[in-house]
Amino acid sequence: MLANSSDLNQNVISTTGYCCDLCKKSYTRKSSLDKHKLLCDFKSKSKIEHKVDEEELGDTPTYEQLVKIVQELAFKYVKLEDKMEQMQVWINQKKQKIKVLDWLNEHVVATIGFKEWITNIVVAPQIALSLIDYNAFQIFQSVLEYNLSSGTDFIHPIKCFSHKQNVFYICEKTPDGKAVWTQMETEELLLVLKKVQNKLLSELSKWKLDNKTKMEADDKISEQFNKALIKLLNITIVAHDVNVSRIRNNLYTHLKTDIKNLIEYEFEL
Repeated sequence: MLANSSDLNQNVISTTGYCCDLCKKSYTRKSSLDKHKLLCDFKSKSKIEHKVDEEELGDTPTYEQLVKIVQELAFKYVKLEDKMEQMQVWINQKKQKIKVLDWLNEHVVATIGFKEWITNIVVAPQIALSLIDYNAFQIFQSVLEYNLSSGTDFIHPIKCFSHKQNVFYICEKTPDGKAVWTQMETEELLLVLKKVQNKLLSELSKWKLDNKTKMEADDKISEQFNKALIKLLNITIVAHDVNVSRIRNNLYTHLKTDIKNLIEYEFEL
């Protein structure tokens, strides 16, 4: 029987059987050697090693002590669970009590008012031309996201929060610069969408004038322009229209903020 490196670290396998590496005593069966080694290892230890073993053994809890420890941990876990449930109830009550308009009027001052923001909506020529390759909903979304992109110091006059589905809040500025937040009405949203649509139409018209010669010489270019124009005009901006609802939902998803941000702010006060 051949020995491998791991076996040699514990015992030596001789031609007569298994040999203890400490006292060199041989055994026919490995199980006998294992039993022997328990006593041999104990005998070979120094007084200091025996003392260390006794100290470590003395620190080992009994079965009864282990049961008691587990019971205490279980009791603490139940108490912690109760506290977490109470905290969650408190948080839910806090959410309900928060009046978003009051919070906005107290803490958020938009850089410009809502009506001024509508007037300054920007539509780049390349975005209008994207109607050739993309649908009108994607283009509206791109325009709105671009004009509501977060700046370092600029605070937009439109906000919405996750606890109020599809509800928008808008800010107007008084002559003395005070911010007044109110809940957006449907008509105010329609104003935004009509402004975007008109801006897109304007950019398409400019492109048509600038490329009149190309369009007359190439029917394909003219056909692409007409398709883009039809896509835009097919968006009917009226209350309760499915297209308006779709754009509103997309905008809400893009802008919404979790209400817990308001709660965390209250905690800091």
